[in-house]
Amino acid sequence: MRTGLKKIGKEHYKFLLSIHAEVVLEAAIEKRLLRLIDQALDQGDETAFRLYAAKLVGKQK
Repeated sequence: MRTGLKKIGKEHYKFLLSIHAEVVLEAAIEKRLLRLIDQALDQGDETAFRLYAAKLVGKQK
């Protein structure tokens, strides 16, 4: 697969990489919060559930 990297400037490439890294990080954080929410529900821990749910809602805004 050709990406055409030679056609874009170094700064533009760095910018695209930083956006990609940010997307990957946000997805990982969301996945972790969902897992923690599931664990809190399984354990019947309402306080933890509310905390993680609030963090997840805050991330989605």
